Amino acid sequence: MIAIPYLTALTTFFSYVLLFAFGQIRDIFRKITDWYSSNNLQGYAPICLGLEDFYIRRLYLRIQVLHYVVKAGNRADCFGRPISSAPDAWFDVVERYSNDNNKTLIRTSKISRCLNLGSYNYLGFAASDEYCTPRVIESMKKYSPSTCSSRVDAGTTSLHEELEKYVANFVGKPAAVVFGMGYVTNSAILPVLMGKIDLVCDLELVASFYLQGGLIISDSLNHNSIVNALTTFFSYVLLFAFGQIRDIFRKITDWYSSNNLQGYAPICLGLEDFYIRRLYLRIQDCFGRPISSAPDAWFDVVERYSNDNNKTLIRTSKISRCLNLGSYNYLGFAASDEYCTPRVIESMKKYSPSTCSSRVDAGTTSLHEELEKYVANFVGKPAAVVFGMGYVTNSAILPVLMGKHFNSCFAFTNLVTAPSHLEEVLREQIAEGQPRTHRPWKKIIVIVEGIYSMEGELCKLPEIIAICKKYKAYTYLDEAHSIGAVGKTGRGVCELLGVDPVDVDIMMGTFTKSFGSCGGYIAGSKVAFAPIFEYTLHLELIQYLKFTCPAHLYATSISPPAAEQIISAIKDDNLMSFCFVAGAQKLARIRENSNFFRSELQKMGFEVLGDNDSPVMPIMLYNPAKIPAFSRECLKQNVAVVTVAFPATPLLLARARICLSASHTKEDLIQALEVISQVGDLVGIKYFPAEPKKQQEEEKMLKLE
Repeated sequence: MIAIPYLTALTTFFSYVLLFAFGQIRDIFRKITDWYSSNNLQGYAPICLGLEDFYIRRLYLRIQVLHYVVKAGNRADCFGRPISSAPDAWFDVVERYSNDNNKTLIRTSKISRCLNLGSYNYLGFAASDEYCTPRVIESMKKYSPSTCSSRVDAGTTSLHEELEKYVANFVGKPAAVVFGMGYVTNSAILPVLMGKIDLVCDLELVASFYLQGGLIISDSLNHNSIVNALTTFFSYVLLFAFGQIRDIFRKITDWYSSNNLQGYAPICLGLEDFYIRRLYLRIQDCFGRPISSAPDAWFDVVERYSNDNNKTLIRTSKISRCLNLGSYNYLGFAASDEYCTPRVIESMKKYSPSTCSSRVDAGTTSLHEELEKYVANFVGKPAAVVFGMGYVTNSAILPVLMGKHFNSCFAFTNLVTAPSHLEEVLREQIAEGQPRTHRPWKKIIVIVEGIYSMEGELCKLPEIIAICKKYKAYTYLDEAHSIGAVGKTGRGVCELLGVDPVDVDIMMGTFTKSFGSCGGYIAGSKVAFAPIFEYTLHLELIQYLKFTCPAHLYATSISPPAAEQIISAIKDDNLMSFCFVAGAQKLARIRENSNFFRSELQKMGFEVLGDNDSPVMPIMLYNPAKIPAFSRECLKQNVAVVTVAFPATPLLLARARICLSASHTKEDLIQALEVISQVGDLVGIKYFPAEPKKQQEEEKMLKLE
């Protein structure tokens, strides 16, 4: 749980109270001055009413761009800054300006070379990599980028089958199945595991099993956490109050237009778009900044400007070279690699960019099969299956695993810090049974993440596994951010925490972070027990998923070049043969960079979340006014960071998320620390005092470097 300093909580809360109060006053005057236009909508009801757009109008539009004068005009954007280079440790950020009080952002031709402190390029794979990139090009030449079909049609190639074998081997499971999207993996698999499905086995036995009830236990910290802060709460109270006042004036001034929607109900009502109108639109230049280069340690950020108070952002031809601190390119494979890139090119020449089919039809190539073998071997599972998107991997697999009739999913906040709470939940749910009927749960799956992407914390996997075994619950490990980034040989939290992959029932991961590619995988044990009427069918889990998961049956298989990129990266990451030195160096570098950077930030007095060895380092901002301030000031000094706010995080827990890469050099990190320290003093986010001795030692080390 995050402990917020009292003074910080108070000031943040007061800021939002002021924002809300003055916003409401402005809305009242707006409704008075714009009375005629607000009553001339020809019968249409106003789209935004009440608090729908308060947040955007009263906060976001104010901080969408940064107001300071440069040669080209007003320097723009805290959110969505365009870059014009790869998101490496350093990249180019395109500058923007606004002529209409942040309504629109206009791009310029000016580019700033910035230290990237916001990307997820933890190991540096987002930039050009000498090992992976060539292999991706070879894969594109061989298989094409996409199969353009589902696995059951013409989207299964030998690459898909190979990938599933690699995935299963990678995670230490007998078999695995892959999907075109990581999101589909969970959403499609869990319903199959938990509910009613139709299954055709290898013995040509057609059967239906009915799993009437299933229970999924998931940690609410899967990409989220909930901690209240007094000052931040007060700030949002101000934002709400002033936004309401502004909305009142808006309703008065826009009376005619708001009552002339010709019988149509307004699309947005109540609080639906309040956040967007009162905060997001003011600071939207800090989000979604376009880049024009590979996400390497340094990349090019395209600048934008606004002419309508940040309502719209206009790209310019100006590019800033910025240090990339926000990409997921943990190992640096996203950039050109001397080992991977040539192989990817050859693969594309041989297979073409797409299979134009699903895995069960004509979308399986030798690359797909090889990839699945590599992944399975890499993670320590008997088999694996891969998908084209990491997001679909979870969304498609989980429904298949749980089945059609699963009816409950519980999320709780302290699974990471207190795994004992999991035991309390399991005991309570087992005792009470399903809602209303109180029948026993047919299946319980506990879902945890290896590294929580918004907290940077490692899950307490050994304790969680022990509890799951005690109560006969399945363990579902999501290693989207941990696979490839942590562990002596990059095999994720199992290797880092000394957990046998056999003890993890289902292992999920993505290829979009450490491996510099796309897609996701599921790896598991060979045997799954599926009740069919009164009998029990022994079936390989991965084979079962291939039979039942829609993402495998109908979605276009993963692009052959992307599969080749993953294979090449796994070989490098796996410290195999001639890649041993390169892979070991990448893994050692990302670990050293992460621990060094985290330690230095803590010494400076920042509130940094997460554990050692994690390449994700959230810096708490809390106050909404500090979100654009931190982002814009860092960009001014050519350091690109990612600021995260609601709804990606709880409303009161805004933060800047630093993601390091193996491609970052020590000089890059030192430069980033200097910039962040200066901006931290300016913005006021050093919530803890730094020890004088540590500060002096830090200055000496910086001078030596």
